[in-house]
Amino acid sequence: MALQNENSAPVADLARFEDEWTKTSTSLDEMYSDIPDGTYDAVIEDARVSETTSTGRPVVIWKLRIKGPQAVNRVVTKNRVITENTLAYLKEDLEKCRIQVSRLSELPARLAGLVDHPIGVEKRTKDGRANFYFRWESNRAGQIGPDDIPF
Repeated sequence: MALQNENSAPVADLARFEDEWTKTSTSLDEMYSDIPDGTYDAVIEDARVSETTSTGRPVVIWKLRIKGPQAVNRVVTKNRVITENTLAYLKEDLEKCRIQVSRLSELPARLAGLVDHPIGVEKRTKDGRANFYFRWESNRAGQIGPDDIPF
């Protein structure tokens, strides 16, 4: 049953939650703590092309859900602003995700195919700035490279 407040707008009755409220605790340290530098298994939840708010430059935004070994279920964002100077880094990111595009204009349509794609990521903090980098190792399972050929 809704209660009335002084503005005559209905207010939800929260009394039924009182017992559970007193038993509920939060771990703010765990919920909002910084993810430590290290290597993580993740899944791509979203990947899209957008524009930066400050400069209007194109940017690829990846939302990544961490699967372990720690910070499980935390979501992090990896951004790659696209400029003439960052094209090689973007191409490497896409290769690590196993995407090849012959024309960069194909990218927005291809990114949707990355949803639920597993990816290894590494978090590194330098001078107070945290960055996430895609890793090769977890994406090349089962592939033999030049250094893996047995002699």
